[in-house]
Amino acid sequence: MENKSFHEHHSAFGAFSSFILGKFGQGGGFVLNDVRPQDDNILIGYKDKNGIKLLPFCNSITSAAEGEFTGEVVSGSEKKSIELFEEKDVKRELKWASDTWTADSFSFSIITPFGNVKDPADMTEEEKKLMFAPVIFAKISLDNTKGTSDAEMIFGVEGLKRRISEVTKDAYLGAAFGRKYGFAVKASEDIRELSRLDILSSWAEGNYQNHGLGRAPSLIFKVPNGTKKTYTIALATYDPAYITTGIETKFYYADLFDSLEDVLKFGLENEAYYVKKAEDRDKELENSNLNEYRKFLIAHATHSYYASSELMKRDNEEPLWILNEGEYIMMNTFDLNIDHVFWEMKFHPWTITNTLDLFVEKYSYKDQIGLAFTHDMGTYDGFSPEGYSSYELPDLTGCFSYMTNEELLNWILTGAVYGLKMKDYTWLNKNNEVFKECFESLSKRDNNGDGVMDVDSERCKSGSEITTYDSLDVSLGQARNNLYLGVKTWAAYVVLSSVFKKFELSELAEKAIGKAKQAAATIVSKFDYENGYIPAVFENGNTSRIIPAVEALIYPYEIGEKEYVSETGIFGDLVKILKKHTKTVLKKGCCIDEVSGGWKLSSTSKNTWNSKIFLCQYVIKEILNMNYGEAETEWDKVHAEWQQVGCSVDGATDQVNSDDGSPRGSRLYPRLVTSILWME
Repeated sequence: MENKSFHEHHSAFGAFSSFILGKFGQGGGFVLNDVRPQDDNILIGYKDKNGIKLLPFCNSITSAAEGEFTGEVVSGSEKKSIELFEEKDVKRELKWASDTWTADSFSFSIITPFGNVKDPADMTEEEKKLMFAPVIFAKISLDNTKGTSDAEMIFGVEGLKRRISEVTKDAYLGAAFGRKYGFAVKASEDIRELSRLDILSSWAEGNYQNHGLGRAPSLIFKVPNGTKKTYTIALATYDPAYITTGIETKFYYADLFDSLEDVLKFGLENEAYYVKKAEDRDKELENSNLNEYRKFLIAHATHSYYASSELMKRDNEEPLWILNEGEYIMMNTFDLNIDHVFWEMKFHPWTITNTLDLFVEKYSYKDQIGLAFTHDMGTYDGFSPEGYSSYELPDLTGCFSYMTNEELLNWILTGAVYGLKMKDYTWLNKNNEVFKECFESLSKRDNNGDGVMDVDSERCKSGSEITTYDSLDVSLGQARNNLYLGVKTWAAYVVLSSVFKKFELSELAEKAIGKAKQAAATIVSKFDYENGYIPAVFENGNTSRIIPAVEALIYPYEIGEKEYVSETGIFGDLVKILKKHTKTVLKKGCCIDEVSGGWKLSSTSKNTWNSKIFLCQYVIKEILNMNYGEAETEWDKVHAEWQQVGCSVDGATDQVNSDDGSPRGSRLYPRLVTSILWME
């Protein structure tokens, strides 16, 4: 690992909670209904005859807390026996479902099991509890076989207040903050709780008298001389209340468990199941043929994706899936949903239709042209009024304007790719009329009949539509006559044709292919043969060059229509032109950053998105059959460094500056799971 000091989410499926840890010199801790890191001191380490050594997840290892009450402070001699491991002495290994730090003979791991998730309608009660319990695990270990004295280990979190033993009749030990979150182990003679105002000094002195005013209640684990001990800790969150407004929902797990202690107990009773599940995921990624940088990027993205996941239950007992948009916490942002589809088809495809159906039910609308969909469903657990997003505003030409055309494309592409690839013909048939309406609406947004969108929604008023690349320059930000959106429109017509053919709607299928041919012909006609590229926008003399011209080739490919993305197929001219375009732009000084050597999506901006880079990497190699050899590994190394170094404080970050990988926005983001395509 190039850099080992970076924050990481550690989360359970659908619980919208995390235990965040990983940036050296900073704390971490539990977050619930959020993704942004806490900064509480985390006490993880051991004590032997030489003193206390801790992993460097503390802002401070001294405390004047006693002095706040008594006027006294810890003596200097006591401070000297407590120290942090230096970064150079700590090894870190992030895997798909685990994160491990090792120093000397001590190690600490956080385990976040995940895997395939069936539709809750097809689960037994026990299966639901196993799948949706908001619990993860930690393992703490010390090899004292060569030691000359007994030792102890500590795990504690500043900010927690109460000891678990007090409400479990000493059957379980641990600590909690109210009823919301905490950690626990099964009671054992080798483990004790310790809660003090200045816990490290008390532990160093061997003072084990608990104090109800303690600020970092901890677990102390015995490791006798001549032994190696490993202990498992459950970490859980719990909130049974109604969480969302607009549509009233509570966490799906709320009716499965009675309390935080109930979750912790269930987790510890089923520890073997969860650990095995995590080990299976770790082995799956480890045994892939990916290089070390891609393995890291997939693992990093996975942790962030599940941190943003929220499985809720409506009053009618039906599940409602929410995928929050990282730091912005917008709910089911449609221009992210389409990029999550590859991940969700692999692990829990029912979440795709759950979201698409809700868009039809509450977050669709009719403008002057026809059917359209909103950018998102609300923010911060507050569902927006029907037919409106939290993001979009009229009278703008940049950020926060409407994405009407792109979100229409996103419903078409997500629904068609899911339905056809997963062979869910029942769902496709149920939505036949929606697909027809989408086709009619999309066609009418092309006023001049060239297959490419040129009419803005009336909701924009005096403004104009934008794309998902909302904060980029005109090369990718403007929707009208946009190359990226033009190819995406072509792809939508192609998959619509496949949907219509499936249900023997031959006339509509032919019309859709006809519109696809119009779009393809227009795009090909814009190719600049002298300079070898297609301009990013087909108006105002634009000369920007972009990588995402090729992005939408993924959709026909995913549904098995490989003829449409072949140089010898009916759209062969388009595919050949896109290959020439790609060859031109993937050069330093154009779309390869001259400073870092990483990818930038537009030649005219260093503002770049990692998730889209990963998607386009897959398209260029696997669909366009363009192999860049060793350069690909060098690119992966740069992109991994952006996450580990430039964005180390922020967790998985989508939007960065291409020269140094520093974050521009889209921090703590789930969208990087486009990298799962590398596993195909």
